[in-house]
Amino acid sequence: MKKIMDKKLLKFVLLFYAACFMISTLSAFLMKLAGRYTSLGWGKLFVNYVLNYSVKLSFILIGVFISKYLIKRNKAVIFWSVFIHGLMSLLLTFYSQFGQIVLSSWLFKENSELSIKHIYERGVFGIDYNFFIYLSIITVVYAYYFFQKQKDFQIKESSLKAQLLDSKIIALQNQLQPHFLFNTLNDISSLIDINSEKAQDAIADLSDLLRLTLNLNDSKYITLENEIQLLHKYLDIEKMRFNEKLDFTIEVEPTLLKEKVPPLLLQPIVENSLKHGFSLHYDTLIIQVKILQKKNCLLFEIHNNGTPLLHEDIVFGTGLSNVVSRMDSLYEANYSFEMKNSILYEKGVSTFISIPMI
Repeated sequence: MKKIMDKKLLKFVLLFYAACFMISTLSAFLMKLAGRYTSLGWGKLFVNYVLNYSVKLSFILIGVFISKYLIKRNKAVIFWSVFIHGLMSLLLTFYSQFGQIVLSSWLFKENSELSIKHIYERGVFGIDYNFFIYLSIITVVYAYYFFQKQKDFQIKESSLKAQLLDSKIIALQNQLQPHFLFNTLNDISSLIDINSEKAQDAIADLSDLLRLTLNLNDSKYITLENEIQLLHKYLDIEKMRFNEKLDFTIEVEPTLLKEKVPPLLLQPIVENSLKHGFSLHYDTLIIQVKILQKKNCLLFEIHNNGTPLLHEDIVFGTGLSNVVSRMDSLYEANYSFEMKNSILYEKGVSTFISIPMI
């Protein structure tokens, strides 16, 4: 039955039809109490209505199948739908009377007249009621498939949006990794001329860092613990380059380490601090990373005591633009990103990121 008709739709149709049957039967019983149907006993009256509605149900189900065929084959042209169902709603009365006469003759051994005139005379008085029942049920069918189609469309649309979003995020992550690798290799190359032994250690750390980034497998999220591990590896390489001129701390509540965050969220911001924090007047740099929970959000604070912002308009390079674009794709408007002159140190820059906990 599942292939022929949706079980949920069949349930709606049968419930509606059962309600019509009960109302009609109750009406017949009330009319008998008022003095009509004197030639019929209570039992026979009830059986006649059961036979009548059983015959009608088979005809109505044919109409339901026709409706499904027209809808599924995209042939639900208004003219033909109205014509077919209008004709069937009129024929329903005469079909039900014909079927009732045949079944009654067989069941009660009656010799009932089976002529077009007799069927017409018996059926003409019920045309309006049967017309209403048939078209009401067909309307339910069309409404059901319409809303089902809308639901399927929304599911497909949501699935497509999710696929596009995943593709966009993966593309952004793939864009960031070569940028990150290129900049780190440049840092190591500058270290070779200064201290070749440290450069070898930095290359080993870079190898570990690359292994960690390759293990991301295009993941949209990683644990905060893994994100901090990536950041530590990166800062260890930079520490070899700048020695005592660079100091950093990372503070995080242990209960937050299993929370999910976008990969390489912090590294581009720390890299930006290194790139713009050092200058002729700022030859030492302290970077402080704080991660804490505020209500249902993760709050990231990245502070440095280096060169302050010279103007309010921030020029976003590849790294920062990538971070903001990924957060925009993942969280839509449910995140915040702010970069301004430091509130922790007399000089420097502070970056604040807030993302929802998932």
